[in-house]
Amino acid sequence: MNKIFNILVAVIALTVMAPGHAEVNKKDLECLARNIYYEAGMESEEGKAAVGLVTINRSRDEKFPKSICGVVSQKTVRSHYKTVSVTKVQHDSIGRKKLVTEDHTVVTSQTICQFSWQCQPVSKIDKNDERWDSSLQVARELLEGGYDNLREKFADVMYFHNTKVRPAWAKQKQRIEKIGSHIFYADKD
Repeated sequence: MNKIFNILVAVIALTVMAPGHAEVNKKDLECLARNIYYEAGMESEEGKAAVGLVTINRSRDEKFPKSICGVVSQKTVRSHYKTVSVTKVQHDSIGRKKLVTEDHTVVTSQTICQFSWQCQPVSKIDKNDERWDSSLQVARELLEGGYDNLREKFADVMYFHNTKVRPAWAKQKQRIEKIGSHIFYADKD
């Protein structure tokens, strides 16, 4: 009797954990769908899923925030220090002019967003737009464990960029695939 009960519990647990049965966190779903919408709203379903997988993969990697919303909103502030020499005219105690050079450190900061739309003005999402519906559907399926074939190929993919740009960091990464207008990368071994 006890053995039958244990088997029944195991079958129920496997059913609940199977793709399509996972409980989806609404906040993660919204953040993932927004990222897919703004980064890949015009892409194919595969392109949307690939962008979503990068977001999910990052949330599972120690180099990035631990939640999907944390990954999507992650910003890095880089400070640049520059020494500037300023020459001033000063007068000594008897009125003679004297040039004095002083060094000053100038600090400039630059905010870098992991996803470009986070640092740019974007239009509000029209919840009746089919691109939003598609982004939301892809996000839900990803969070429920779907897209097995793409999930295997993109298991280590952490980065992507639009084909219109050539970021310097891409040279240090391993190119995995181009889908639509995005190129996807993993860290080199």
